[in-house]
Amino acid sequence: MNGPVFRAIFRTLKTCALSFLVLVTLHPGSGRAQSAPPTVVDFWVKSDTLFLELKWNAEAMLTGNNPAQPGSFSDDPNYKSLRRLVSSELEPQIKEFVQLWKQNLVVEAPERLSLSYEGVRIPVVGDTEKVRISKLLLTAPLPDQVSNLRLTWPSESGPIVLRQQNVAAPYTGYLAAGETSPLIPLQGGASLTTQQTLQTYFTKGVDQFLRNPIKPSILVLALVFLSLKLRPVVSQLVFLSAGALIGLGLGLYGVLDAGKVNEAPVLVASTIVLALWNLVARRLQVWRLLAVLAIGGLQGLVIASALIGIGVPPDHLPPAILGFGAGNILPLVVVAFAGLALALLFSGGSHRKRGRISVLASMLIAGAGVYWIVEPWVLG
Repeated sequence: MNGPVFRAIFRTLKTCALSFLVLVTLHPGSGRAQSAPPTVVDFWVKSDTLFLELKWNAEAMLTGNNPAQPGSFSDDPNYKSLRRLVSSELEPQIKEFVQLWKQNLVVEAPERLSLSYEGVRIPVVGDTEKVRISKLLLTAPLPDQVSNLRLTWPSESGPIVLRQQNVAAPYTGYLAAGETSPLIPLQGGASLTTQQTLQTYFTKGVDQFLRNPIKPSILVLALVFLSLKLRPVVSQLVFLSAGALIGLGLGLYGVLDAGKVNEAPVLVASTIVLALWNLVARRLQVWRLLAVLAIGGLQGLVIASALIGIGVPPDHLPPAILGFGAGNILPLVVVAFAGLALALLFSGGSHRKRGRISVLASMLIAGAGVYWIVEPWVLG
């Protein structure tokens, strides 16, 4: 593909992107994306007393569900019943629950602190289809001359964003259920830098990919076997990456509802479409790139759902998105180039063998996709 063709592609892409943004903005349902943020724990020290303020979905906690995963409680009748209670009816249940639950919330400074329940502020009932965030306050006396603390979040309580308040350069981070924070200096100075946020979430992104690498890898190999040429592979990877980062951003900022995108059907359907496309077209075209961009956007919404479940410090959202997206995308790039190198090695430089390898591999990829679709019915 020469320069004028690429310029035409990017002009088309720019027009489509602007149109997409306008449609998202004007669509009546675009502002109704429902997402369940992780619990936010703010802590500060005043008059030798530690204050912990938890902003959480109390109803989900009371029913034993993960507050960061709407699918775990949105259809729970017990959750719905609690969600309809006014504050005077719900507060006694929260108090009783916290008295037991706080025994698993470990705060060390350096010895374990004894946490006291101080009360909870519960918003009005409002729209029962939306998550209600209540504010719980816990306190604990601090020993003399204590300089730092460490917090261990209870297991099976979902992730949290942990934020230090009222100090210079405060600590901000996240903990998954059961994780322990680093030692946090009470005088401040422990804030994550942009680079630290990128590194932290890049690692989380790689971990997320490694949990289920097969289907995403097969999907990206479908890009490779379009023509087994370097330039089309690079172009498609660029568009796939751009789409994934756009979808991830739209999901994290709540423009689109990441929870409505089911990972397995998205991956399988995208794989079949790309593999069958390889059988009828051997050249990279504008429509192929736009399709890859759209598939990347869907992929971005899938990993956005995972990132919401992990939790993101609100003040570090852009670097967290970039790091987590790169952590998911970079392994796919490695898989793509490894697949290309092996295919070229087996073809021995023969264009005819390249074509045969592309057709055979694409048929196998499409067949794998069809198998994944029918597998639940076959096993059932």
